[in-house]
Amino acid sequence: MFRNKTEDLSRKQSAVERLFETHFERVARYIVVRIGNMNDAEDLASEVFVRALRTVDTYKETGAPMEAWLFKIAHNIAVDYLRQKGRRPAVPLEDTLPVAAKDNPGEEAERKQEVEELNRAVAQLSESQRQVLALRFGSEMTSEEAAQVLGKKPGAVREMQSAAIKRLRELLKG
Repeated sequence: MFRNKTEDLSRKQSAVERLFETHFERVARYIVVRIGNMNDAEDLASEVFVRALRTVDTYKETGAPMEAWLFKIAHNIAVDYLRQKGRRPAVPLEDTLPVAAKDNPGEEAERKQEVEELNRAVAQLSESQRQVLALRFGSEMTSEEAAQVLGKKPGAVREMQSAAIKRLRELLKG
């Protein structure tokens, strides 16, 4: 019995280590979309994996992949960070949009204005809509993967994403 628990723990720790190698960037992108600061997001992504290793013995195999558990940890860490900072989530869209030519100040100013408008619009979305967009576009998850993280059905995630995009369009036209 004891040997099985030790082997199980070792297997889970190895799985977390593999996830670090394959998912660190995705976790960091998810967090940066949630908090708006790349340097802090990378630090928090590291904390996600440290916490996962510390608590891997509590991970229960429920049929959902371990990645879903990992992104729930990332979500909780991002929420804790924002609560401590007393801030609402921010989306650093300037990091995800094409770079304007540095020798064209007009293009750079226009791009900054578009990013500011988009940030204001995203801030008006519901928390669940922002989270779906962060998972789908920030972490480049499929709707099935995002559904596992959110504990929803893939169709519900697609509907939430569609509603979020529709709302963004309305806000940006307004």
